[in-house]
Amino acid sequence: FDAAVASFDKAIAIKPDYSEAYLNLGNALLELKQFDAAVDSYDKVIALMPDFAGAYFNRGLALQELKQFDAAVASYDKTIELKPNLSEAYSNRGNALKDLKQLEAAIASYDRAIFLKPDMAEAYYNRALSLHELKNLEAAVASYDKAIELKPDLAEAYYSRGLSLHELKQLDAAIENYEKAISLKPNYPQAYLNRGNA
Repeated sequence: FDAAVASFDKAIAIKPDYSEAYLNLGNALLELKQFDAAVDSYDKVIALMPDFAGAYFNRGLALQELKQFDAAVASYDKTIELKPNLSEAYSNRGNALKDLKQLEAAIASYDRAIFLKPDMAEAYYNRALSLHELKNLEAAVASYDKAIELKPDLAEAYYSRGLSLHELKQLDAAIENYEKAISLKPNYPQAYLNRGNA
């Protein structure tokens, strides 16, 4: 990626309005975890191509990494305005809203992602986390069930479902879920801890 950055920089030096080079530069910087520089690069793409949804989407990813969640939501909103059927934009927007503790809005965003892409396990999983935080535990368990049905090796979903079952006082089921998480991810300290607590 460092070599790619140097190459994209060279392309931009030769042609300063080369939007594709700025986009690829932003993507390489994102991979290198240089998130501020990635945002700057996506901003340049947007200045040159204000209707390019992909630049807003990737800018949202970089802003989330910088924990600038309000700005990330705004970037995903713009993505959705330009590309209304992009399920990943709704899912990522939900994640940013969840980080802002706007849980009802996050759930609505996940619901839209799932409507557009019914096999999106991550959206069901993150929706369940939000429902759990709202203490809507039975709905959370149902959402984890769906995530696991779609992605049976998602250790975090078993662990988190265990937490919801634990709070519902369904201890045997909780233990079973912690153990399944451990079988999928043997170095999972939280799963061992909560298994012990159950």
